[in-house]
Amino acid sequence: MPSFDISEKRHRINIFKLNKAYYFKHFFDDPELFRQLEPYYEKANYRFKMPTAGERNKVMKLLDRKGFDPNIIEDPDSYTVEISKYQKYGELLKNSIESYPLRDKVVLVMKDMVWVEQAIEMGATRRSK
Repeated sequence: MPSFDISEKRHRINIFKLNKAYYFKHFFDDPELFRQLEPYYEKANYRFKMPTAGERNKVMKLLDRKGFDPNIIEDPDSYTVEISKYQKYGELLKNSIESYPLRDKVVLVMKDMVWVEQAIEMGATRRSK
């Protein structure tokens, strides 16, 4: 007899600790949930920022109650790639938590491993320390 996995797949949201604050990027279809998270939304960077661990915990509880799987990333190295600033990387910017120029490259911290792999397919390389 075949078995079926009836457990609901929860969408993982990675929350990155960068420069003593916590960030994540996600598009929410639920306007009520977005309204609750709006105080943390940085419109200029299209991301959410929680300046303290207490605020991060509050947001994580809300996300968990709404069916998401929040995941803290303390060390973003494995999510960090670099790409030549002369290549097209707009799509990568939209799916990165943070980015900054470094000589003739752009360094990006991608929001998840799917986008790390996508970045590599688009010509980026993993950032070495």
